[in-house]
Amino acid sequence: MSDETIPWWEPRLGAPVRDAVQQVLDDDYINDGPVTRALEARIAEIAGVEYGVATSSCTTALAISLIAAGVGHGDEVIVPDITFIATASAVKLAGAEVKLVDVDAARLTISVERVIAAVGPATKAVIAVDFNGRAADYAALEDVCQERGLVLICDSAEALGSRCDGRAMGSYGAAGCFSFSAHKIVFAGQGGVAVTDDAAFHARLRDLRDHARREEGPFRDVMYASVGFNFKYPNLLAAVAVAQLDELDERLSHAKTRDRWYRELLHDCPGVSFPGEPQKEGEACLWADIFADDQETLIKAFGDNGIGFRRFFLPLHRQDPYRQPDDAFPNAIEAWKKGVWLPCALSLTHGQAQRVADICRQAGE
Repeated sequence: MSDETIPWWEPRLGAPVRDAVQQVLDDDYINDGPVTRALEARIAEIAGVEYGVATSSCTTALAISLIAAGVGHGDEVIVPDITFIATASAVKLAGAEVKLVDVDAARLTISVERVIAAVGPATKAVIAVDFNGRAADYAALEDVCQERGLVLICDSAEALGSRCDGRAMGSYGAAGCFSFSAHKIVFAGQGGVAVTDDAAFHARLRDLRDHARREEGPFRDVMYASVGFNFKYPNLLAAVAVAQLDELDERLSHAKTRDRWYRELLHDCPGVSFPGEPQKEGEACLWADIFADDQETLIKAFGDNGIGFRRFFLPLHRQDPYRQPDDAFPNAIEAWKKGVWLPCALSLTHGQAQRVADICRQAGE
């Protein structure tokens, strides 16, 4: 068997990104500006909505979306237990408290039943996370939020370009938020975009992103209409992201092909199953994931053979800022104990996927 090291993930930038960055440098304007505006427009178009607001990260995009919706001190925001910790951090940044709920056992998105049970007098909003590109049950979530007067915000950090029921991820609720951090399908070191179809909400997001500065001119003459923050996104980083968007369809296609390879190669592998089956039409998983009945044996085999991998996120209720007993989160705990992200670089070949599958089979023997 080959002794080739197979990375879990690796970036792909290349000449278009270098050229875009050089153009910004040549223009001598690296701060928030026209390239950032172009990024906002492109992401809004991909999401199928009218407006986009680029920010310093997806965390700040989520935070200002909550603040724009009126969420603040004394409010609670319902968050799924399996997500990157930034989802909860955004709630705290907005001044509200986090209320964790369990996830759906199959798709690993927020459990609508648990949301209904968790709503209390202080509940103001729900953040639905499109876990690894899989859509939450938005038909049910939108009904629940409308009936109870709750704001729905979509954390679509892992779902740029993924679609479900004819709609793009990020197009549901009051706002959807995307990420350009490491290991995303479009990556620029950091950055995020909040998208919305609501003109007034868009205006509020822009105010919160840049000190509510609504006009250009000498700083002594600028009026600041309300409280805002410095969450701007510079042209320099926006150029890195914009230059990759022309490859987005190709990258999404590769992700779908990659997952098809793994499903074909592992369909009868002992101790291995796939989350989110059957996958909905149009959905594109950012990373290739499996459930492994014997996770420890599998990841040891990967380590011994130079195969990159990642475990699923540790459930938030086991993180110190949000620590709670396991009893209320059986699905999250089960997923964490079994979940493994397989090698999923944009350069992954069928031969590499075959080698990964062979090691999975050997580990299961």
